[in-house]
Amino acid sequence: MELSKRFSEILESLFFEFGFSSETPRQYLVAYSGGLDSHVLLHLCAQDLPHSVRAVYIHHGLQDEADQWSEHCEKICQSLQVPFKTIHVDARKCSGESPEETARKARYAALKSELQSGDCLLTAHHQDDQSETVLLQLFRGAGVAGLAAMPKIHQFNQRFHARPLLGFSRQEIVDYANQNGLEWVEDPSNFNTDFDRNLLRHDIVPVVKKRWPRLGESLSKMAIQQQDALEIIEAMAAIDLASIVTQQVHVIDVAGLAKLSQARQLNVLRSWIHQCAYDAPTANILHQVVQTMLPAMEDACPEVCWGESEIRRYQGRLYCLKRVEHDALESFDWNPKEKLYLKKLGVELRAERGAGKGLKSELLHKNLKIKFRQGGEKIQPVGRKYTHSLKKLMQEAEIPPWQRSRIPLIYYGDKLIGVSDYWLAEDFTVSNNDAWLPTVK
Repeated sequence: MELSKRFSEILESLFFEFGFSSETPRQYLVAYSGGLDSHVLLHLCAQDLPHSVRAVYIHHGLQDEADQWSEHCEKICQSLQVPFKTIHVDARKCSGESPEETARKARYAALKSELQSGDCLLTAHHQDDQSETVLLQLFRGAGVAGLAAMPKIHQFNQRFHARPLLGFSRQEIVDYANQNGLEWVEDPSNFNTDFDRNLLRHDIVPVVKKRWPRLGESLSKMAIQQQDALEIIEAMAAIDLASIVTQQVHVIDVAGLAKLSQARQLNVLRSWIHQCAYDAPTANILHQVVQTMLPAMEDACPEVCWGESEIRRYQGRLYCLKRVEHDALESFDWNPKEKLYLKKLGVELRAERGAGKGLKSELLHKNLKIKFRQGGEKIQPVGRKYTHSLKKLMQEAEIPPWQRSRIPLIYYGDKLIGVSDYWLAEDFTVSNNDAWLPTVK
């Protein structure tokens, strides 16, 4: 069967096959680099979806020819009557990352920003790309998730990302391009074997294929098998997580986690951290959590940190958090008629009308001060007869120790009138419709 007919059938069945039929996209966004693979993908889409496709070129600024490639892409899109856009990104190498990883992150961040409601992103990854990905993951010692490589379709930024060419070999794509007289650009960096993928493509895979000519098909089948295995593993993680997660998604119960086998502990921790949308941990990090945090004494507060994320333990629970570099000596002026964004904490303080008891309305027109706990603070909370130390109140409320110095304290002059949205001072509150409450979001 010719490639164009197979492509049409794949695109038609893709969403039904993976259970996304209720959200079939209205528009397809093709990531178009001007190279062979993406040109074939764009050409196929232009024939099959003449009014439902647009293209975007990501300008990384890493090659002198990038401007020329952008112009080439625009001309091709004009000839195909496909709407086109160039997006410039900063793909300069970040510390601790490979150049490929930095460029990939910048590229996908730009593509996410371009997706609209009802869109599906299409990329031109093919069977040979898939086999290279499997080998790279294998050499890096990846687990099931890594060896599952690239799925045909998955959810992406609340939209979809599909790879309809995964079932086609590079040779089939070359043949299609030649038969249709397509013209494409060649990125010279694709031949630089300093990059791992290029080393595989040019120096290793051709040698292996001499002995195993069906290598691409075999590795693609392996990826599909690993995707099936990953689905089962994730289903088990969901069952285990449901039994140990608290009302707060980022908090789980240590006792429940300890009842699982170590393999299931590692599996559910990985799934939990992913659901919290934090940095993916290495296997070493997960083992560190299991080996140092689960057996810790009840009154201990151990922590494990990686990237911009951390896991802490307090009173029989594990907390998955973003790392915060916060100076408790800082203070801020606050006009409660306006929102105050505390950047380092990633929270926003605002005044909202509230039913019941709240702060006096005249305080809305005062300049208040936001400070943080130093020790020795006291307040008489609404509904209590006596003044209490803030330390005692926070212990009673079981606020984790690391959180206590991050809670905004609201001062009027030298008087503590509110502790974030936890407690308000009795002397500064009223019960009427003009009362207001400080809220943190």
